[in-house]
Amino acid sequence: MAEERQEKPEITESTATAFVLLKDASGKQYVCRISDLRDPSQLTEEEKKRCYENVEEALRRQEGL
Repeated sequence: MAEERQEKPEITESTATAFVLLKDASGKQYVCRISDLRDPSQLTEEEKKRCYENVEEALRRQEGL
């Protein structure tokens, strides 16, 4: 079976500004699309219920711990 080679996306001026590097409270870094970022004060109560303080909390909830 031939190994598929994935090409890296081309980084242009417009795509380079489409992402941001974020760091959570524990210091872990993430790359996020700017369009996905929201002001926490603008979240609905339903959206807040789906939020997590950090990645470890999200993983514990997902795994049912």
